[in-house]
Amino acid sequence: METLKDIVKNTVAKIDHICNGKAYFTIETNDHTYQLEINCNADEWKDVYIKPEYKSITLMRWIRQGIDANDDTFVQLK
Repeated sequence: METLKDIVKNTVAKIDHICNGKAYFTIETNDHTYQLEINCNADEWKDVYIKPEYKSITLMRWIRQGIDANDDTFVQLK
């Protein structure tokens, strides 16, 4: 897995799908593809319009949480 800085630098998080209140984003870097899962039922997301894509740095907080928690909310796909 790359460093957080390398993952968010000049990359885009694109919505892949939404299921059971969770939004799944795909982030492609030069070397790897990652998947980020965000719980849309969390209080901070309840009133947010989910866009089809974000700059990855905008979602850096949730990427970092997924890496630190090692709970499969941020995984390397390839």
